[in-house]
Amino acid sequence: MLFGRSDCLNSIMKRSMAVWVNISFRVFVALAYTLLGAYVAFWSAFDLGEWGGVQITLLLGILFMLYGLFRIWRAYLYFREADESSNYAEYED
Repeated sequence: MLFGRSDCLNSIMKRSMAVWVNISFRVFVALAYTLLGAYVAFWSAFDLGEWGGVQITLLLGILFMLYGLFRIWRAYLYFREADESSNYAEYED
């Protein structure tokens, strides 16, 4: 199709504004967790001690970064499943 819309563009255009707001908020929060984790792990001056020879702030930062990446993955799954046209008005008995 030279001048027609592609299937990907059509699937993007079918989503409502509420879905886009939800996805953008999910991505914003995921990036905030990831950046918070990077700050805690590498740039913070807190000294919470060591656990097994590793700084606790580094472990907490890695935990926050992993949670941020998990939230990005969940936002992607929500984006993929949010196509309202495929399951509109289908109810289980």
